[in-house]
Amino acid sequence: MKILTKQILIAVAAAAIPFSAHAADADSGIELAFLPSAMDVTLLNEGGKFVTVDMKKLAKGDKCRLEKDAVIMKVGPGTAPETTRVRFAAPNLSHGGCPFMTEFELPNADYTAARAAFTAKKDEASKKVDDLKKQLGDKWNELTTQKKE
Repeated sequence: MKILTKQILIAVAAAAIPFSAHAADADSGIELAFLPSAMDVTLLNEGGKFVTVDMKKLAKGDKCRLEKDAVIMKVGPGTAPETTRVRFAAPNLSHGGCPFMTEFELPNADYTAARAAFTAKKDEASKKVDDLKKQLGDKWNELTTQKKE
């Protein structure tokens, strides 16, 4: 349960980042997903990325490790056939991982599975929130709205 809560919180935080961009362009089509399995990925960012936790720089083409259920965001089609370019959309909190905003490619089938996992967890979380709203009734509005002074 703690892991699911952590993943949802990370996903919500990652989703909050693009809302300002989303307001400027309603057709931005930002999609979040959970990485389907732990894997080593090849960094595709021009100029590389700095890994704050490890205090080192990874160059374009270097490999780093992402854990299962890491939050990723679709960037667009991959350069190789049948791939999707994605970006690691959460900060790295452990040694040996990938830097924040690492770009890499996933096979389309893996991306589809990742997106389905995210959508299922999002729907599950929405259902839990709706159940909580029903349980709390008017107290929900009292707790979630700002009081005017």
